[in-house]
Amino acid sequence: MEKSKIIIIEKTKGLLADSKNRITLDDFVTEQLKKFINKTSLEKFPVQDTNTQKDEFLDRLQRYEEILKDFQKIVILLARWGNNEQLLLLKKIFTRLAEIENGSYGSSLWANLRWYPIQVLMYSSGIAALSVENYYALKITLTTSANIPTSSIKNEYFPIIVSANENLVSINEEFKWIPGQEQKYVPRSEHLFEILEPLFQEILFVGRDYERFFDDFEVYNALVYTDFTKSEYYPIGRFGYKYRQERKNGPINRLAEEAKKRKDKWPPLQLGMFDGSLERFIKLSEGLKNRINELPWI
Repeated sequence: MEKSKIIIIEKTKGLLADSKNRITLDDFVTEQLKKFINKTSLEKFPVQDTNTQKDEFLDRLQRYEEILKDFQKIVILLARWGNNEQLLLLKKIFTRLAEIENGSYGSSLWANLRWYPIQVLMYSSGIAALSVENYYALKITLTTSANIPTSSIKNEYFPIIVSANENLVSINEEFKWIPGQEQKYVPRSEHLFEILEPLFQEILFVGRDYERFFDDFEVYNALVYTDFTKSEYYPIGRFGYKYRQERKNGPINRLAEEAKKRKDKWPPLQLGMFDGSLERFIKLSEGLKNRINELPWI
């Protein structure tokens, strides 16, 4: 591992280990966030660029992913080790990133792709949270709102999860340009699954559980999105295949059975997700399964 990466990991862990470091931790995360925002600015990733071909898309994707690596480590460690006070830094990260102006004019492809780093960080945070059943971190990841410049609702806070999913689903076909994803129905989900695993094995050593944590996060992402939008649309990830193949043991049913078993003691409900209603969660879960059954490609 490169020396700079080791320094970031060890410094983040050290600051998280002692609550007395809360101010220094805030300063450190804020500094790294500002650097990340600068590296992914409109100046460096202009939306006015008219070259919207495959090579440019793959180049931007690779550049985003390279820039993300160090900051992902901080987000993963926050979601894994942070206490409730420290986890407010996750909210700060997602809020500040979502508030960034993505450009009023230019290519819709490049404007939509600017949500990709935010979604990568949401996956990183959510999977890390699930690896230790840190549901408060999961809630922050999925329910944080921001004053999003491109939202049709001006001067109001809007769920980041909605904008991230809607902007990226609109360019789903372009993710088939990634080598190996040409024939995939959910290429963005498949790509995220592949690029995130090495980092999680390196930092948290989650072993074979990685796939379960990834699938569970995508199910939560789909359910929370639909809960916010009150629509019948669910963002389907690679877990969609598993519902057909595994049925009872698949990620949707596994989460639903856990919720039914623990009822009002199930942590997501205790934290107020899905309005704290088991009935609401189950209704959303059934809707997700019905939606998958309607898809011709599964």
